[in-house]
Amino acid sequence: MELENSLKIAHKLADVSGEIITKYFRQAHVKTQTKEGMVSSIVTLADLEAEAAMVEILRQEAPQDGVIREEGEDIASDSGRYWVLDPIDGTSSFAKGFPIFGTLIGLVEGDTDKTLLGIVNQPILRERWTGVVGRKTLLNQVILTNPYNLESDSQLQDACLNATTPLMFITERQRLISHHLQQVCKRQAFGGDCYNYMALASGWGAMPLVILESDLKYYDFCAIIPIIEGTGGCITDWQGKPLNRDSTEVLATSNRVLLEQALSVIANL
Repeated sequence: MELENSLKIAHKLADVSGEIITKYFRQAHVKTQTKEGMVSSIVTLADLEAEAAMVEILRQEAPQDGVIREEGEDIASDSGRYWVLDPIDGTSSFAKGFPIFGTLIGLVEGDTDKTLLGIVNQPILRERWTGVVGRKTLLNQVILTNPYNLESDSQLQDACLNATTPLMFITERQRLISHHLQQVCKRQAFGGDCYNYMALASGWGAMPLVILESDLKYYDFCAIIPIIEGTGGCITDWQGKPLNRDSTEVLATSNRVLLEQALSVIANL
């Protein structure tokens, strides 16, 4: 019952933030700034207002829970649970008028970093993915089918390798790994932010997908974890370990066979 109530709250957060974001989408002269010390990291008035509205709801309906968020100060938890919020993942796309961004809403157990539920909401296209631990993922309340999740003969060279930007590979080793996987995979694509992960979970690609990203924060991937896992996809760090709030490197694949192949490439470099 507690989880079901939390799910209702999560949908309310998605509804409220979606209304605010839609109001500002493709509007000229929306107040925008670049975060200090961060390359190409944009924040708009829509980000700030959407996050503030979600936090206000949480303070009213789940006051014992903490909040980990992108734009404001985190809030400590009295219950041991935390809501992890990213009001607009893909603000650069939002700022350009491209509807390939999403609001990320996750709920985690603070002592284990286990994600209990996750929602990714795309208010312009009216797409909402819902993942709950131990359940199948839903897209607009319909169970998703990932056609690649049970393929045992998948080959890394036949997959499409995705990342939001090559600028996210900061260290020499990260650039080496990214470059080498680009050589293995016949197809590569940049851009997409959270929408890459939703395409993977939804099985939309003409071929299976591999997503390799680094320099991420917890709010960039927390909500995505149960969504991908609920369709039989895989999401780990670059060593194949479960993601947690200290993780910065993320590897996601359409199935476990591809995950094992990608991890083998990384381990041998």
